[in-house]
Amino acid sequence: MSNVLSAIEELPFPVISIDNNGNIFTLNTLASSKFEYEETELAGKPLSSLMTTLQCEVFENRNNGNASNQKHDRCDYKVITKSCKWLYFSGYQKRSGDLVVYYFTTEVDEVDEILTQFSQSRSLISQLKEQNSYLKMAEKISHSGHWRYCVETSFMFWSTELYNIFGTTPDKFTPSSENDFAFYAPSERDEIKQRFFQSISLGKPYYHKSSIKLSSGRKLRLEIIGECEFDSAGKVTALFGICRDVTQNEIVFEKLKLLAMVNYTIKVPIFFIDEQDHVVYQELSPQGMASGDAGLFNNINFTIEEYLLFKKTAKKSGQLKRTHVSFDEFNTVFDFSVTYEAQEGIYIWIVENVTERFRKEQQQIISNRLALLGNTYGGVSHDINNILGVALGAIEMLEMKVAMGEQSIAKYIDRVKNAIDKGKGVTERLLAFTRKPMVKVVEFDPVQEIIDNKYLFQQMLMSPIIKLSFDLPLEHCTINFPKGEFINILLNLVLNSQDAIKEQGLNGEIKVSVTYNESGSVEIHVIDSGIGIESENIGKIFDPFYSSKSVNKGNGIGLANVYSTVYKHNGEIKVQGKSSLGGAHFMLSFHCKRDALIPAKQEDNTGQDLIAQSRILILDDEESIAEFVALFLADLGAKTVKVSDKEALIDAVEHKGKFDIFITDMILPELTGKEAVSIVKRHQPDVQILSMSGYIDSEDDNWPYPLLRKPFNSGELTEFLAHLG
Repeated sequence: MSNVLSAIEELPFPVISIDNNGNIFTLNTLASSKFEYEETELAGKPLSSLMTTLQCEVFENRNNGNASNQKHDRCDYKVITKSCKWLYFSGYQKRSGDLVVYYFTTEVDEVDEILTQFSQSRSLISQLKEQNSYLKMAEKISHSGHWRYCVETSFMFWSTELYNIFGTTPDKFTPSSENDFAFYAPSERDEIKQRFFQSISLGKPYYHKSSIKLSSGRKLRLEIIGECEFDSAGKVTALFGICRDVTQNEIVFEKLKLLAMVNYTIKVPIFFIDEQDHVVYQELSPQGMASGDAGLFNNINFTIEEYLLFKKTAKKSGQLKRTHVSFDEFNTVFDFSVTYEAQEGIYIWIVENVTERFRKEQQQIISNRLALLGNTYGGVSHDINNILGVALGAIEMLEMKVAMGEQSIAKYIDRVKNAIDKGKGVTERLLAFTRKPMVKVVEFDPVQEIIDNKYLFQQMLMSPIIKLSFDLPLEHCTINFPKGEFINILLNLVLNSQDAIKEQGLNGEIKVSVTYNESGSVEIHVIDSGIGIESENIGKIFDPFYSSKSVNKGNGIGLANVYSTVYKHNGEIKVQGKSSLGGAHFMLSFHCKRDALIPAKQEDNTGQDLIAQSRILILDDEESIAEFVALFLADLGAKTVKVSDKEALIDAVEHKGKFDIFITDMILPELTGKEAVSIVKRHQPDVQILSMSGYIDSEDDNWPYPLLRKPFNSGELTEFLAHLG
């Protein structure tokens, strides 16, 4: 009932309600004013007392028990006021509970429309009140408030939160276009005020950002945004806007701008993490990351314990930086920094995965340093290989001379002695450091290779108290890799293990094992009981000039060579500082074919058959090598001519007939192998080219002709001739 009476009072036209007996129950203020009666004067009196007899009959007929069944009824009524004036109204009657309500209006044709609008208005008011409470809550959370300035009345309205931002209350401060500007610095007031009223006069948006100082002494940074309200004629009626406290945002924004610049430059993820380990902000790399990668632990694979330790260190020192750090045996490598902002309690993590770059840099370092060594020793290697070539050639010529019954063999024996004195044990070490190692990739069985060379491992171990064991599978496989380098690499790792064990001065154990992993690769493991490798040294052990007694006794080039060779031929090498035996654990991994059958080599005599019918020109500045090759080929039935310099070469191609095959050294005092081939081809373009050398420079990568590497013996020369045909 109270809701009905409240609604009657708020309606914009005269309303009278009567009870079931036809007596007046209440009337609203408008009705009281129109009829000139106070509500108490009419309460309980019959409504018919205000109407003429004719109108009473109409009323009684219309009210004869039918009102409750009708939505509404309408008629024209003539009502007499207290001062005996007659007023004419269009009347509506509608039952509401136990009351019949009369609405007197000439403004609306359908009272239902008014009632519907009124009902909707009350509903909207209720919704607006609810939404206003949400607005207050949103303003509080966002540190913002709203305001409205009425142009006609100059009235300034502030929301509750706006008072809170300015540190005042409605009873202490009255907002106005003059008072509001008092919060700003004197130097800014005139400009802000001018901008405010200029926005109204031009009908344009209003904006400014400035600082204020509260009575408490606290400084705030505020952002004010306003929009003009217009009437139907386009005239500005008010300026409405919001005010935001952006103090904290400004501080963070400045840092973010700086970090965004860093992020844009280095293109790495940045994370802001608070003391409770919540990510309060993150900026991922412009390279584009999947949503699944949007977290610190998705971008760096350390453990919770390591994370907490880095966090503790950063908090203590203010900043922590680490480069080339790995948490998974150097499968992945990271650079990262942690900066602690004490005032905000924020840890700023900058993380970069540098695995590929690290590997490329390591290989580049190795290549550069080995190139330096190669430049230094390459020429020497060539000379010494020539010397060894002399020795091999001399020995085989000795065999031939003896077989033919000749006695004058002293000069060949002297050649062998001189060659051994000059070149013993040097060639392999020098060539190992050149930038173009003389290796040949072949398909072979690594398990069988280890079995065939077990004796070699035993011979290399100098200490009889070090136990060497092998754990090899019955199932074999094949890999594509330089066969000779494979055993050298394993020997290098075994010798490193021996050195690590000797560091302790105790008995030790080395174990070599072979396994197969799920990805289809064969893994060769070398573990020992030595002193192991400290975690901070693992990233350095493949540096060519890094030396650690426990890892690579001496100058460090051994493991650098291992690393370079393995990755150059698509293998992998991994290392752990500790193994099941207590020392280091090295693991080599190669793609393989399991259960592959290696076809038996069939002897190919095609090249030798061609030799027997050919005229061959041989060029080498080392006369003994040229003589050895010529003698060997002559023994196969070939007709040979050997020369040792450019002048003799030109004379041979111009005056000694047509040649079928030209065999040349690659490096000579007066010319290169390429120049020699050019000379011969110019005179005899159909000649077939073969070459030999003790050293190949990177410039010869595209050399199109078969190459025999020095030193070589008759068997290797025979195999080389298979290229003919």
